[in-house]
Amino acid sequence: MTPERRLDKVLSLSVSAVTRTRLIPPEPPLSDGEIVLRLRREGDVAAIARASYDPETQRRLSDEPLDAERQQNSVERVEEQWSTGTSAPFVIADAGDDRPLGLLNLQFDSDDEVASLAVSVFPEVRGRGVAAKALRLGAVWGLRELGLARVFAEAAVDNQASVRAIEKAGFHREGTLRAHCKTHGERHDCAMFSLIATDIQP
Repeated sequence: MTPERRLDKVLSLSVSAVTRTRLIPPEPPLSDGEIVLRLRREGDVAAIARASYDPETQRRLSDEPLDAERQQNSVERVEEQWSTGTSAPFVIADAGDDRPLGLLNLQFDSDDEVASLAVSVFPEVRGRGVAAKALRLGAVWGLRELGLARVFAEAAVDNQASVRAIEKAGFHREGTLRAHCKTHGERHDCAMFSLIATDIQP
């Protein structure tokens, strides 16, 4: 889902460029009663690593699989992203038993009022609406709690599962950006979606 944004990417922007020094994880964690968005833990890493080798995940993501070496500092890497304010990486977990279901990342660029969302759910829970729920929770948190003006998500035009999840999360389709996305060195068309603050007003 929205795979063209790297989920585990540490952006090379300075803190001053985004006028942030730190992102504070929400407490209690974000939840809709069915899923929870929480911090990554050591106990999540094995499941994340297994999912990173899934063929569909590999086809849609440019990230390298989480090999044994990268597993060793997986938690530290996401803690650094929170502490530098470059992105807010969440684990999507089941609200009932807390097992990890996927990943969601709110990523910042040079404009500190705009962020992108990327989501990837584990193969065994695809088709259950997990991605849409996570996208909605993450977007609303960014717009309401972080004061963002815009949250956007992208999907390859042929990735109908991603498109459906983004639309189900309430994002508005803005159009198709030709040759905008790049996966495994190949450029391709992407559909662009967004939510802005006025979209989620009561």
